[in-house]
Amino acid sequence: MRFYVSQLVETEKILPILRKYDVGLEVVQFANPYILDNRYEIMDIYKKELEDLYGKTDLIIHGPYADLCPASRDHEIKRITKLRMEQAYEVANSLGAKKILYHNGYTPRTYTYIEWKENAYRFWNEFLKGKDNSNIVIENVLEEDYELLDDLMMRINKDNFSVCMDIGHINAYSKLDVGQWISALGYKLNHIHLHNNYGDRDSHYGIDKGSMDVIKILKKMKEINDDISISLEITDLEELKISLDKLVKEGFIKLNK
Repeated sequence: MRFYVSQLVETEKILPILRKYDVGLEVVQFANPYILDNRYEIMDIYKKELEDLYGKTDLIIHGPYADLCPASRDHEIKRITKLRMEQAYEVANSLGAKKILYHNGYTPRTYTYIEWKENAYRFWNEFLKGKDNSNIVIENVLEEDYELLDDLMMRINKDNFSVCMDIGHINAYSKLDVGQWISALGYKLNHIHLHNNYGDRDSHYGIDKGSMDVIKILKKMKEINDDISISLEITDLEELKISLDKLVKEGFIKLNK
């Protein structure tokens, strides 16, 4: 297991964490459409912000998601979705990222499963052309079950196309528990978003603040696939530090020497 921290604060605030803990960085800044429009300039700025850690810290890029819908029936929405995702893909390659992450984009009861499955398959099958050497992971958000992701993974069936399982989203939005998702999608599980909540909202709390036993979940995931990567997607900086210390104590993360 390789752990990352999701950058939800200014770079200067995340640098001490990267220096203290043996973790990579999931970069969320390039999910912003304004930043994507100015990506060349901002990539140069971002490299300087990382200081000596650039090139030494493993990166994952979180792709754009706001207002995007890869399985839309509207060809103009699909066109913009593909454009933004291609821009983020370019950023991931330029920064040497290990993976790039995109949202599945499904909103319950807006599409039938039949239509969504076919539209999603066509979109991703086209998008993946010429991208065989890049790891692309698809994240659940509002999905109430794993059926759509399972169908997509089975139909695309590419080694570099896999699942990012957000356990906080599952706890807040799914009718099924995390264990059921792991059992169903373990065969394509590649990346995890780790945060906790009380099942009522997507709170992005630290791992000990919520209704899930995160350590127990991690141990189950480790049994299924010890090669997965895991990003702590925790909004409060102090809760993030407490969570990292807990993971150090449990033997999941090491401190830098």
